[in-house]
Amino acid sequence: MEAVAPPWNAPAPVWSAAAPPAAPASTDADLAAGAQAVEAPVEAPPVEPEVAEPPPAPWSAPSSGMDVAATMVAPPPSGAGGAEREPTTLMPAWQPPPAAPPAVPDTMAMPTRPPAAAGTGPQAELTIENGPDAGHNHRAGDHALRLGRSPDNDVILRDPATSGHHARLERRGDQFWVVDLGSTNGTFVNGESVQEKQLNHGDRLTVGQNSVHFSLLGA
Repeated sequence: MEAVAPPWNAPAPVWSAAAPPAAPASTDADLAAGAQAVEAPVEAPPVEPEVAEPPPAPWSAPSSGMDVAATMVAPPPSGAGGAEREPTTLMPAWQPPPAAPPAVPDTMAMPTRPPAAAGTGPQAELTIENGPDAGHNHRAGDHALRLGRSPDNDVILRDPATSGHHARLERRGDQFWVVDLGSTNGTFVNGESVQEKQLNHGDRLTVGQNSVHFSLLGA
């Protein structure tokens, strides 16, 4: 009986690696725990509070006894190889300015004198009784009265026989006088032509064609 040769050309068995073990299936509890870990915020480490620096001390003026020379800065020494720098004027330490003196007004009010009382002396009145200006009254006192036809007189008489500046009534002390001013027709007191005459209470003057009654007030 013949021996059968072994099949040397038989295909070699194919090697295959072993399959990895299957991962265990995730449960619902494991999924929920993972979701909470992702959503939870990461807490930052605590920050230490900053300590505020104390404010600088307020400036105060140096005392009057401070040596001003001590606050001056000496000029820097010249370099060995460089040109010598010109010295800079040294300024003393700042000091507060002296207090300003109180303001004095440019003008000072002077006490005023009380005005003199008007009409302190005797007073008189002229009443024109007859003539073109009959019925007019004029008061005589501290100031003299000038009678005439010109408009610059104190007593204006429109009579053509009256001169432009006919007469003047004035007070001398406690007495009244009438003075003719060189009139053409003259000045009369109680019918008498006068150059000047002291008047008494009740006298009548004639100036041109006007008859004027003189009276002292309070007489």
